[in-house]
Amino acid sequence: MLTNDAPAADLVKQIAEESLNTAVTRLEREQSGRSTYVYRLLLEDRTVYLRILPEIDNSFGAEVQVHALLRDMGVSVPKVIYYSPSRRISSMSFMIIEEIPGTNMIHAGSKDDILLQAGKQLAAISRVKVNGYGWIRRDREDTAAPLQAEKSSLHEFLFEFLDGDLASLAENGFGPSELVRIRSIVSSGAHLMGRYAPALVHGDFDDSHIYSHNGAFTGIIDFGEMQGNSPLYDLGHYKLHENPYHPGFRCLAAGYNEVRELSYDDQTEIDLWALWIGIRRFGMVGRRTWGGYQEHLLRKNKVAGDFARRQMTAEGKARAVPPTTITGGTACCLVRRPLPLDGRPPVNSHGANGRAEPL
Repeated sequence: MLTNDAPAADLVKQIAEESLNTAVTRLEREQSGRSTYVYRLLLEDRTVYLRILPEIDNSFGAEVQVHALLRDMGVSVPKVIYYSPSRRISSMSFMIIEEIPGTNMIHAGSKDDILLQAGKQLAAISRVKVNGYGWIRRDREDTAAPLQAEKSSLHEFLFEFLDGDLASLAENGFGPSELVRIRSIVSSGAHLMGRYAPALVHGDFDDSHIYSHNGAFTGIIDFGEMQGNSPLYDLGHYKLHENPYHPGFRCLAAGYNEVRELSYDDQTEIDLWALWIGIRRFGMVGRRTWGGYQEHLLRKNKVAGDFARRQMTAEGKARAVPPTTITGGTACCLVRRPLPLDGRPPVNSHGANGRAEPL
């Protein structure tokens, strides 16, 4: 697909002023955006963001639709204040959105309550239906058509790049027996990962996309990597990427659980997604300039692979035993009973079995 370089700042400023019919007092290029070019625009009375899709054949139509759907559902995502299918910057689609107050959670200290709220919103996001798996198609301007993903089946999505991704792990210290085990885990876990109909997921959900102000949750940003997938995909992504010094997965899952109850099978599926996403991400970045992210993925892939294997080994027992209790509140990270680390299913009085009901 053809892509364009980022347009000149002067051109962006001119089109933004014409689109909003107001003066832009300052324009700054944001360097954090991976899937889009992002510009921070200071107006006389507020700050807004202009996002540009690099691929000239793509459009923000589907993403504008997602923002509208989610806001109607009460999910705190940026309001789109300008989008026109016929208006482009250097042949590239663009949209202008309002600012979500506050800062992201990357360096936040106390964040239990914030992640609890984010988990509730994540569960709401997964109620939006998508046809298919993988990236949401962006080759349409329409903001009302059903959301369509690129792959027709989960199997195609899971296994398209697996051989190449495992080869990347082999080049970085994973032995033949480990690779055989990982492939076996993904193959045998696919039935768990495909129990639910595909739903909208953020696709890149981590602390950098959760915002708060004065200790209160304010919203979720950047749906540039949105997908159709299992409703539990984003929980697996977060678990893979959570800060080891300020872990937040348990609180995020507690919030999610308040809206959509998580069974023991669901928790096993989350670990399978953490493993699969780690393998896929390493396949994408493993041959780039080496850094801390690659080291993180290697460590996580070894741990997740071992843990998922123990979970899958215990699956037969798990189906006959109630799922782990997940609780909320300020100390949700401490109150919630931890996921088992020895492969044995947890024991409590929560429900009759570990089988997942339709989400």
